Amino acid sequence: MAAAALIACCTVLYETSSDARPDLRAGEKYISSGYRTAADKGKTTVMNTDTTAVMEEEMDTSYITAAVEEKTISGVMSGDLKLNMEKISALPRMLGNVDLIKTIQLMPGIQISGELNSGIYIRGADAGHNHVLFDGAPVYNASHLMGFFSVFNSNHISSSTLHKSNIPSEFGGRLSGILEVSPRNEIPEKVTGNIDAGILSSQATIGIPVGNKSGLYLSGRVSYFNYMLKSIEKMMNGADAPHYFFDDFNLTWLMAPDSDNRIRINAYYGTDRMDFSQETYQAGAGLRWRNSAISGTWESRISDNATMHHNIFFSLFDNRISVSMGKADMQLPSGITDIGYKGNVEVHLPAGKLKAGIDYNRHRVKVQYPQITNLYNIYDSSAPEPYRNDEFGIFADYSISPARGLTLKAGLRYSGSFSETGKRFYGGFEPRANIAYDLTGNMRLQASYSLQRQYIGQVSVSGMGLPTDFWIPVTDRIGPQTSNSVSAGFSHSFGQSMFEYSMELYYRQMDGLMEFDGELFDMMNQKYTVEDHIITGKGRSYGAEFIFKKNKGKVTGWLSYTVGRSERMFADIMDGKPFPSKNDRLHSLAMAAVWSPHWRWSISGVFIYATGTPFTMPGALYMVGENIIHEYGPYNGARMPDYHRLDLSANCILHKSKRLEGSLNLSVYNVYARQNPLYLDIAVKYDEESNNIGVNLIGRFLYSILPSVGYSLKF
Repeated sequence: MAAAALIACCTVLYETSSDARPDLRAGEKYISSGYRTAADKGKTTVMNTDTTAVMEEEMDTSYITAAVEEKTISGVMSGDLKLNMEKISALPRMLGNVDLIKTIQLMPGIQISGELNSGIYIRGADAGHNHVLFDGAPVYNASHLMGFFSVFNSNHISSSTLHKSNIPSEFGGRLSGILEVSPRNEIPEKVTGNIDAGILSSQATIGIPVGNKSGLYLSGRVSYFNYMLKSIEKMMNGADAPHYFFDDFNLTWLMAPDSDNRIRINAYYGTDRMDFSQETYQAGAGLRWRNSAISGTWESRISDNATMHHNIFFSLFDNRISVSMGKADMQLPSGITDIGYKGNVEVHLPAGKLKAGIDYNRHRVKVQYPQITNLYNIYDSSAPEPYRNDEFGIFADYSISPARGLTLKAGLRYSGSFSETGKRFYGGFEPRANIAYDLTGNMRLQASYSLQRQYIGQVSVSGMGLPTDFWIPVTDRIGPQTSNSVSAGFSHSFGQSMFEYSMELYYRQMDGLMEFDGELFDMMNQKYTVEDHIITGKGRSYGAEFIFKKNKGKVTGWLSYTVGRSERMFADIMDGKPFPSKNDRLHSLAMAAVWSPHWRWSISGVFIYATGTPFTMPGALYMVGENIIHEYGPYNGARMPDYHRLDLSANCILHKSKRLEGSLNLSVYNVYARQNPLYLDIAVKYDEESNNIGVNLIGRFLYSILPSVGYSLKF
């Protein structure tokens, strides 16, 4: 299996016009869009509406020169990673589930996050620098606790696209990547369903036709995590095992009243609840958060050469941390609510393609603030009023092919935002540019530049992407964050597109980055103001990405590798000298392979390796009376142990007919039980004879090897 995995690890995508439309016949011209129905599946002339914009690498009027198989992952060289959810289901399952975020973390340019962290760190930026959009609605916390699962039910998703370079000007408000997640988009002609039952969670999706021109998809997922948490009760130092539960619910309604108009309503709701308690000290703690996202989309074809797109959305993220001891109680609530609109018109001109539009987002942000009851006879619930501010953008993209093999794309965006008092306005132009040149029919050179602004930032308290982090918009004292990024690369496919590889260099300069220098004691001060504890500075990241992929045969897969640096410079930290960011990893490597020896069987494996993340290490210890005093060394000057693990999975189709298909999945997470530490404990030992103080670093981990069994039923 290991040999097969190494042989199979493979790819990049070389995206030419010939594989920008994999579902078109050779020589066919793409001019329209529309929903697929169940009967259309396998036909060659219909394109998914919600991916019309992001699936284009060349002009929509490009001719297809060869039929190309649909790939699991494509768009690497174009800067747009496109994932086919049906294809990635063959990869190893985490506790019986296929997860979108876990698959994205295997891609080049994306730092491996480690345990209890499902954040996406793209080319040295922070997780809060990405925009996650579920059918156009922003999702501010896309993961459930422990990082095992994202909020996306894989059976309810048709595809996803991650823009990490060559970002169109229609996307704004973030410094780094844009993740577009698209719900199911095939109008069902009969009742269909998927049921996945695992040892820790189960999910189900059902598709229901509603008349001849519309359909409905419903999905639900529930967890029973408490059984696993019971197994770690001995590690809780006398405390009861924590109680944890999450659930997800999805609804998508599709309607095609005629051939020129498409309407889609998409809704998501999910909750997480976790509680700790220790009766000995009458202490307890809890985490509760919820996500909601609702969007409505109307797509209309105005003429053969023009289409119009409207999207309205509502998004909510609400989070509450609670700590109690005896009668004392402290709550730390935070959250964000968005209401917005985005509209654009796309026109195919004789010389090129033009896409222009506007967007608007109204933020209501509840910044984290303590609410204290009965602590030293103090009662304080005077939380500040939520911050409110408006963000808008006007954009236009134009693409043209002035010569054979040459494609030029230029975009310009103007964005702006008012502070919560309305006294200050921040804004400016954001130019974007991309040039691609095909050296031959299977070799491409490409370069991109983009300037991006972000008017709402995530303040990291835990450094682990947990829901203890909170968001804050621009204020009179805190300005927007900005990023200038460039990238250039080369891609090549050979063996009749069986093998592909690409290499890309990148550099990003950032300004206005935020760090939180407060502590819990500061929050308990009645004069606590968030802005007083947020410092700003600069950052930069640079590196190189490589991916090699095998697309066909019984063994398929890819190998991705990234070498890069991510640094920060803050005047209030180390006198402005550069230091590694929290997500800096010099090396990140991922290998994925799928072996399909028989139509019933698929066996897969994933191996990942990454340099340890930085942390600040005590540089000296000394005694003052009977107390041990820590004197810390350089900021983020030490490293956690390197991270690596191997996951294996086997999937067997037990029975298959025209109506039903049942399969059994066996998977093992962290096969060789690598004890990747979640954090390091500093154990201090004092030797009275020598009067010396010794330090031992002890890695604390939550779990090691995790096997799982799951059953899937499709009908």
